[in-house]
Amino acid sequence: MEAVGLALISIILAYLLGSQNGAYYMMKWKHGIDIRTTGSGNAGATNAGRAMGKTGFFWVLVFDLAKGMLAVLLIRWSGQTELVAGLGVIAAVMGHIFPIQLRFKGGKGIAVSLGACVIFSYQATFLLIAVFLCIYLFLRRFSISGLLAYACTAVLLPFLRLDMLTIAIYVVVTVLILAAHHTHLKAAWSYLLLRNER
Repeated sequence: MEAVGLALISIILAYLLGSQNGAYYMMKWKHGIDIRTTGSGNAGATNAGRAMGKTGFFWVLVFDLAKGMLAVLLIRWSGQTELVAGLGVIAAVMGHIFPIQLRFKGGKGIAVSLGACVIFSYQATFLLIAVFLCIYLFLRRFSISGLLAYACTAVLLPFLRLDMLTIAIYVVVTVLILAAHHTHLKAAWSYLLLRNER
C-alpha cells in the first residue's frame, strides 16, 4: 500500500513539473503578457522564439527539456518501477499540454517529451532523432518533420527489440503529441491535397 501511495505521489509530481510552463512565465516576466495571446497562441519554445527571439527560444527549450528529464529522474532516484517511470513520462507530457494552473491550455509537448523520454529510454529517443533528421533533410519543414518522426518511430520501435512497456509508453506519448498538433496536421493535409489538385 505504501508503494502504491509513493507511486501516485511520483506521478502527480511528474505532472506538476510538466505543468510549469517556461514560455508563459518568461513572457510574463519580460513583457507582462500571456504568450498564448500572441503569435500562434502556443505556450511553447517555438512561439517563445517568435515573441522573444532566439534567446527566448533557447531558454524555454532548455527549461522544457530539463523539467521532462527531472520528472523521470526523480522517479528513478526514488527506486520506483519502470512502469511508474513510464507513467511519469506520460504525466509530464500531459502536464505541459494541459497545465492545471493555466486552465489546461499549455504547449504542444515536443521538448518535454524529448527530455522525459531520453531518460526513460535513450535508445528509442536516439531513433526518434535519427528519423527526424532523415525526414527533415527531405522535407525541410521543421514541424511536420517532427510529427512524422514521432509517428514513424512508434512503428519502428519493435525492430529495436525493446520491451513492450517502453513501446507502449512511446505510443501513448506519440498519440498525445499528434493530438496536441491536430491543427498542424489538418493544415499539412490540406496543403498536400491542394498540391495534388494542381
